[in-house]
Order: sequence, then structure tokens, then C-alpha cells
Amino acid sequence: MATYAVNINERTQAGKSLFIYLNSLGVITERLTQRRRPAIDEALSDVRSGRVYKADSVDAMFKQILG
Repeated sequence: MATYAVNINERTQAGKSLFIYLNSLGVITERLTQRRRPAIDEALSDVRSGRVYKADSVDAMFKQILG
């Protein structure tokens, strides 16, 4: 027997209907939840990608933000 992982968007009507249908057939054996990356991993990814900004003071930071 093969195992498949399928992502279903349950926020849409089609996704809800599909999930209800598959559940009624008994083919869903395990419901996995999507894991979010820990915040530190996202922060380190931002640093590696250069998506960080530096400012010498709060006033300089607000000038960068507000343009």
C-alpha cells in the first residue's frame, strides 16, 4: 500500500468538501498539521539573506521606515 501526503486548504468550500468526502470513505488514517519554522530559524534566514536593517538611533530608524 502506498502512502500519500496531500495538502488540502480547509478554508475553502472545495477543500472542506474534499476532506469530508475522503474522511467518509475512511481513507484518511492520519491528519498531519503543518509545522511552522521556529522564530530563530526565520531570523537567521533573514540575516543570511540580508533582510536586516541597521540604524544608529531611533530617529534614524523611523526615517528609514517612513522614508
